Amino acid sequence: MKKSIRILIIHSDPDISESIAQMLAGEGYEVRDCLESDCAVALLKKDLYHFVLVSTTLPEEVQLPLMDFIKKYCPDTMTIPISWHAVLKSAVEALHTAPPDIGSGSVKAMKMTIERLSRTILRRNSETESRKKAMIMAQDLQESNLRLMELDRKKTSCLAVATHEMRTPLTIISGYMRMLMDESFGPLNEKQIHLIQESRNNCERLLDLVNSMLDRCRLESGSMEYDLQEGPYLELIHRVMGRMQHYIEKNGLSVQLDLPEEEIRIPIDENAIEQALVNLVTNAVKFTTAPGEIILRCRLRPDGVLTQVIDSGVGIDPGEIDQVFNEFNKVGNKYGAKKGAGLGLSICKKIITLHRGEIWVESEPGKGSCFFFLLPLGATNRASRK
Repeated sequence: MKKSIRILIIHSDPDISESIAQMLAGEGYEVRDCLESDCAVALLKKDLYHFVLVSTTLPEEVQLPLMDFIKKYCPDTMTIPISWHAVLKSAVEALHTAPPDIGSGSVKAMKMTIERLSRTILRRNSETESRKKAMIMAQDLQESNLRLMELDRKKTSCLAVATHEMRTPLTIISGYMRMLMDESFGPLNEKQIHLIQESRNNCERLLDLVNSMLDRCRLESGSMEYDLQEGPYLELIHRVMGRMQHYIEKNGLSVQLDLPEEEIRIPIDENAIEQALVNLVTNAVKFTTAPGEIILRCRLRPDGVLTQVIDSGVGIDPGEIDQVFNEFNKVGNKYGAKKGAGLGLSICKKIITLHRGEIWVESEPGKGSCFFFLLPLGATNRASRK
């Protein structure tokens, strides 16, 4: 009996229409579906359909004439208006008015089919709503993230402008302090020398902070461009340590270089790597009390050039090692180190990372620290080691 029943589906959504048609066809019904009233009228004129499922999402100007046509010209056809949010109720109410010649068995079978259909549709609607909500949440999250990125960009830009504007007057003040200390404007007494020296030290400390903040802003914004050229790495180390020797010895520390005899050429941005070396050595001096020692060691390895900055200072607790490369970290405060912005090591990490290298630290409390960084080899050294 079921196989002789024909059903026509009229819906504005081709995906839903096709899905319902497939489900009903799977139950053994003869099913046709269409998206336009003209198509539906043509099919109704051609064949007898026992049930017509009409979507309530169709415009009224389409639904009403279609209903009138079916009532007038197809009196034996049952029309079921389908609202997919209340599909079962609509179907059951319509089936109670089924024409007698359709047969109670067919009506009962159709009721059961509509029940299964309604459950499937409602489940699909629920899944669709969940997907829509997830998509909306993802879109909102993406928009929020874009707004945060824009705010961060503006913050970085503002900070860069402020620090850049501060650097020029600080540099001028520091220069005047140096001229006063050199007694370029006349002799100074002991008290004047002390006050000027303290002023100069604080001015240089502030200038270091401004430079660190400016470097951080450039690294964050991506405006700091590196020019990697293959050059003499050991020569760079000698130059940096020569400039820092007075600073190291002034703090009551000795310095030792442990370098290969043969020059090593690797692709680096000399200014950036010089800054990384200065930051690492400065950090070692901060955490080492006199009489102590700073060692800078370099070794050529198959996987790159390994540089070590070793100090005999206070060391770092194991639980704090993971924090030392974080921005604005205050790990050194508990060890009585000279106050700083906590940016030097984070800048080192960014510089080494942008050189496609690695940086890490090993330390024991009371036994000092060793900072390592590994830089990749250039074509010259790779060829020489084959």
